[in-house]
Amino acid sequence: MSVAYKDIVAVTGNPGLYQIVKADDRAIVVESLDGRKKRQLIKGNMVVSKLTDVSIYTKTDSEPLVTIFKAMQDQFGDSLPVDKKGSKAELMDFLSKVLPDYDEERVYPSNVKKLISWYHILLGLDVEFKV
Repeated sequence: MSVAYKDIVAVTGNPGLYQIVKADDRAIVVESLDGRKKRQLIKGNMVVSKLTDVSIYTKTDSEPLVTIFKAMQDQFGDSLPVDKKGSKAELMDFLSKVLPDYDEERVYPSNVKKLISWYHILLGLDVEFKV
């Protein structure tokens, strides 16, 4: 299954990534991209973020996720040197390899864990990281 990067969203409070199936003025229906194809109704009080709008803080500004995913792919392919269960030092060291100027005060290990988890999901979907 191939999904366009621009069609992928994250739902605050829910793990994993989703694809928008239907959207109207009252609600959004999303489908999980974890292979189970579970559909969920997103109501007005839930936050949905398109991956194209998500970025990681740097010392001067922020860097879009697609740029970071592309750097991860270029440097490591599909075999990352750390997994999401790595220590804080391992996670932050990994991030410094793909985004050397990340903001140490505003980027947390939990952000890197999510980055790694999402990267593996996207690899499984053959998503092309176009910068």
